[in-house]
Amino acid sequence: MLISAIPYGWSWYQNLSCFVLGIGYLAYILVYKKWRDVQWDRTKWMYVVMLAIWAMYPLRQLFDTTPPTDFFWQQVHRHEWFLYIGIAGFLGFPDKLQLKHVAYVMLLTSVFMLAHCIGLYVFTDELIGYDEMHMPLKRFDELRLLHIHSHMVMNLYLNTAVLFGFYALRQDKEWWKRALLGFGIVCALAIIWLSIGRIGKVTSMFILAAYLLYRLLRVNRWAAIGSAVTCIVIGIVCMFLIPEMRVKSLQGDPREAVWNYSWRMIKEKPITGYGVSTLGVKYVEEAYQDSVMLHGYIEPIINTYPVFSEQGKTMNTHHPHNAFLMYWLAVGIIGVILLLALFGTAACLPVGQDKVYLWLMLLAIFLQSLTEPIGFHLLAQFIAVMLFVWERTHPHAEYQKACR
Repeated sequence: MLISAIPYGWSWYQNLSCFVLGIGYLAYILVYKKWRDVQWDRTKWMYVVMLAIWAMYPLRQLFDTTPPTDFFWQQVHRHEWFLYIGIAGFLGFPDKLQLKHVAYVMLLTSVFMLAHCIGLYVFTDELIGYDEMHMPLKRFDELRLLHIHSHMVMNLYLNTAVLFGFYALRQDKEWWKRALLGFGIVCALAIIWLSIGRIGKVTSMFILAAYLLYRLLRVNRWAAIGSAVTCIVIGIVCMFLIPEMRVKSLQGDPREAVWNYSWRMIKEKPITGYGVSTLGVKYVEEAYQDSVMLHGYIEPIINTYPVFSEQGKTMNTHHPHNAFLMYWLAVGIIGVILLLALFGTAACLPVGQDKVYLWLMLLAIFLQSLTEPIGFHLLAQFIAVMLFVWERTHPHAEYQKACR
C-alpha cells in the first residue's frame, strides 16, 4: 500500500498504509524480539548515513542564530523517512518481501496512473486553457500535477518501476506474466514521454539503452555495439524533434541563474553553511536584490506563473534546484559528504548480479538530484524506501548468518 501511494502524495490511503505498516512492524519487532538479532554488517553503513542525514538539520539548528522557522520544521518532517528506514534497517524486516512483488505493485500503479491521467484529459474540461497549440502536453502535465503529483515525482517513480519490471522479466518465465509486465513497462514509459519533464525522458533513455546493452553483451558483442550506435542516433534525433529537449531550449534555463546565485552564497560560508532557518529567510530576501536571480529566475518564472505567485516568497519556489547545493547551503560541506556517502554506500550493497539494476536506479536519483533538492520534488520517502527494498530483498551471507 505504501509503495503504491508514494506518487499520489499524502492522502487517506497513504495515511492508512503508514498506520497499518507501523502497527504491524512494531508487533513484529516485539513478538519476535528482533532486537536480539541485531548484528553489525557492512550494509548498516547505508542506514548510518540515512540517520545522519536526518539528524544534520536538527543538529545544525542548535548553532543557528535564527529561531526554528516553518521551513526548518517542514524540512525535518520531509526527511523523517530517513529516520524510520534507518531504524528499520538495524532492526530487520520479515523475509517475505521480494523485489519482483514490488515491481508488480509499481507497474500496476503505473497502469492506474496512466488510466487516471487519460480519463482526466479526455472526460473532463478542467484546465482547458492549458491545452495550447504549441504545447499540447501542457494540460496533460497540469492535470496530473493537480490530481496526482509533479512530473518530477512521478517520472522518478515510473523510471524505477520500469527498472524493476526488467528485473521481474528475468525472474518470471511464463509468457502471460511477461506479457503483463511488458504492458506495465509500456504504460510507465508512455506517462514519462507524455510529460514535459526533460530529466525523466533522459533517464528513461539511459535505462533503456543500458538494459539493452546489458542483455545484448551476454549474447553478441557486435549486436551490442550496433545497438549502442542506434541509441546514440535516436538520442540525437530526440534532441531535434522534441521542443523541450532541443539545445536552444536548454540555453538560458532559469536554473542557471539559481545555481549561480546559490554557488555565490556557498562561497561566503562553504564550511558551516547558513543553517536551515537562516537560509530560509536569507536565500529568499536576497534573491530579489541579486540581479542574476531577479532577471534570470524571478521575473521569467515566479512572476509569470500564477501558481508560483500564489505561494509567495518562500523556499518552496525559490529553492536551489539541486540537492547538493541545498545541503551545502543549509549545513555546510558535511551535507555534500553525507549525500555522496548515501550514493556510495547504496552502490556497494551486496546484490550480486543485480547491480546493474541498482546502479541504474541510483543514476536516476542522482540525475534528479542535480535539478531538485531532497524534500521538494525529490522525495526522501521514495529514496529511503527503495534503498530499503534493495537491501532487504537481497540478503547477503552476513545477514543470512545473523538470521540463523
